[in-house]
Amino acid sequence: MRIKHLITTLIFLYSFSFVGAQNETWISYPSANNTGYGVYHFRKSINLNGIPEKMVIHVSADNRYNLFINGKRVCYGPAKGDLKTYKYDVIDIAPFLRDGKNQIAALIYNGGEDKALSLQSVQTAFMLLSENEDYSNINTDKTWKVFKNPAYKPISYYELNRKEPWFYGFYACGPCDNFDSQKHPWGWETIEFDDRNWGNAEELIFEGKAPWNLVPRNIAFMDNHLEYPAQIRLAEGVDIVAGAWKGNKPLVIPANTRAKFLIDFEKLTMGYPELTVAGGTSSSIKVKYAEALYEKVNLKGHRDSVNNLTMFGIWDVFHPDGNKRTFRPLWKRTFRYVQFVVETKNEPLEILSYQNEYSGYPYAEMATFESNDSRLNEIFEMCQQTLRMCSGETYYDTPFYEQLNYGGDNLPISALSAYNSIDDRLLREMLRLYSQSENKETGLFKSAYPSRFDFDQGTWSMAWIQTLNDYYTLRGDLEFIRPFTSKMEGILEYFERHLDETTGMIGCVNNTNFVDWSVTKGRLARYNEKGEIIQSTMLTLYFAHTIDCAVKLFKQMGLSDKAQHWATIGKRIKAGVYINCWDENEQLFRDYPDNNVFSQHSNLLAILCDVIPPAEQKEMLNRILSYNKFEEVASSYFSFFLFKAMQKTDQEHLFLENLDFWYQYLDRGFTTCGETGFASHDRSDCHAWSAHPAYYLLSSVCGIKPADIGFNNVKIRPHLGRLHNVSASMPHPKGRISIEYKITKDKMKAIIKLPKGMSGDFEYRGKYYALGEGENEIDCK
Repeated sequence: MRIKHLITTLIFLYSFSFVGAQNETWISYPSANNTGYGVYHFRKSINLNGIPEKMVIHVSADNRYNLFINGKRVCYGPAKGDLKTYKYDVIDIAPFLRDGKNQIAALIYNGGEDKALSLQSVQTAFMLLSENEDYSNINTDKTWKVFKNPAYKPISYYELNRKEPWFYGFYACGPCDNFDSQKHPWGWETIEFDDRNWGNAEELIFEGKAPWNLVPRNIAFMDNHLEYPAQIRLAEGVDIVAGAWKGNKPLVIPANTRAKFLIDFEKLTMGYPELTVAGGTSSSIKVKYAEALYEKVNLKGHRDSVNNLTMFGIWDVFHPDGNKRTFRPLWKRTFRYVQFVVETKNEPLEILSYQNEYSGYPYAEMATFESNDSRLNEIFEMCQQTLRMCSGETYYDTPFYEQLNYGGDNLPISALSAYNSIDDRLLREMLRLYSQSENKETGLFKSAYPSRFDFDQGTWSMAWIQTLNDYYTLRGDLEFIRPFTSKMEGILEYFERHLDETTGMIGCVNNTNFVDWSVTKGRLARYNEKGEIIQSTMLTLYFAHTIDCAVKLFKQMGLSDKAQHWATIGKRIKAGVYINCWDENEQLFRDYPDNNVFSQHSNLLAILCDVIPPAEQKEMLNRILSYNKFEEVASSYFSFFLFKAMQKTDQEHLFLENLDFWYQYLDRGFTTCGETGFASHDRSDCHAWSAHPAYYLLSSVCGIKPADIGFNNVKIRPHLGRLHNVSASMPHPKGRISIEYKITKDKMKAIIKLPKGMSGDFEYRGKYYALGEGENEIDCK
């Protein structure tokens, strides 16, 4: 069995790692400091006698590149990865070429010591390789010209926070830009630019293989459509009238003026904003970005409000040189509000345009939901926008603060993603890539990955197993799951080693384990002053639930011995929790054997992993929802497990009654789902782990669920509550599933459309109706 597993794993790794980029040459700027901050420009001129039908190249860089052909930006990357599977992009540049002279150019950016925490790096480097040997003269080598750009200086997080303590917490998206137009080699990417004074690139020589183990990009390129502001909200020190402004009507800042004005995009978005100006020699433009304005540090106002509030956020600074210029940040920015602080000298400045090139994963045809409840429709769209905002080259916990791929965040994100797209490449890549952070000693993964974190995260490692199980249920992709068998066991074995023989529960662990944010302060599960979590019901049942998920996968893979082994351990753990933590008076589970502290979390997990018999779980869930003495309640994130418990206990009608967090988000002007819903932790306005109501609106309210492993067929059980008109649709690998429900008095008319090759059944008020491919029209009472 071990040999079979090893062969399977090697086939998996080989199929992923076999690449065309062989014998590549990496180049850099000749410098003693090749790991520090720097912006570099590389150029290569070629002459073509006719335009080839195809000219496919492989391109990558450390940290990042922007590739230009004849002055036009073609792509940027590489997609985030780690050094074990470092990405290169495959591009056909033939459509951008011309007969005669052509210019290939690349901007290479190294964020240095302040670079985004998600970036894994060795040194500044650039690689370009033609697939066709006839065009090998474009390959990176010492004939490429290179220039180190002195126009850029980093604005580090330390500097941002020292000058303006806008947030006392964690920021991980890298430095901002301080850019001096007078030092920039404008037109450097064009054919006409004179690079005779530039030096030649340095070929990098390594002992053995290059440190970047190259693999081809296996996710889509980012969506890059243009977005425009909605209005100017405030203006000071300048004659600019607040009101509608789409970013294309020029604004003039007179000479010797200090002006401030606030732009509102009216929704949270992200990407590469582009500012075009003219005039204003030696002036400065400070461009600040924020999700919302603040009443005080760490306390945001209503998201639509701007009066008497303060703009805290990160910023770039742009120094014009008097000519028509366009400024674009080196790294993605996230914002709803953008504040300009302009200081002119002896020349007026004209802002010609401001627009944003959106950058996020291209969800082509997402799910839809419309009902007679307009507020519920807003919740659905808010969740969909959150998914878009938290999907890029990885999933994001938050696009504004971190842009990191956390194992626990991905559990609800994966369910939402699978119901919104048939493009599973990003989901599979995050599951695969996250597992590469495995600590060989503990078997656990990092908290977020790719990242430069150096600590393990136990619960997020377990969440990865739960996500594998959910992915398998929806897609039936067993061959993708199978190579992860040993890593799944490594995680389970870590927590097995920490079981207390006396109680059967997890005795004491001192690694990081996050289950949820606390409603008051800090995080769950609770840890002591030594960083230890001891005899925690919450953590123990999180482990038991993970074992259940692993057992299901082991059974499907035919690993019956493993399944039986872990099922036995899981049964023993659950018995230990019941014996030590069940409170007969409260009819609930305590958070610790010797402490009368109760949380929704422990009791919801007790339902999900059958610590109490299924026949008693419905009553248990109702008790959880009505009990008013919990010390901790589920946040908007952990409500994912609450709604899952509703599905498990066949009480999905309760879902529509428990959306208070999301109605509060709407009431406070959010356009995306916040981090927790708790006033005590109101950091991020955009957290995809809270966007799961869009998934449950489709799976519970509309009732669209897989009838089998892999979702080949469907079972539809709507739970409409107060709704009387609902129409929805979702993408599926076989085609689109759509439903339309209309209730008149005591009758329902359902129109259900299934793609070719799909069948199923529809249940309403205890009656079943067979469904076939195509349109199904059902009248039922």
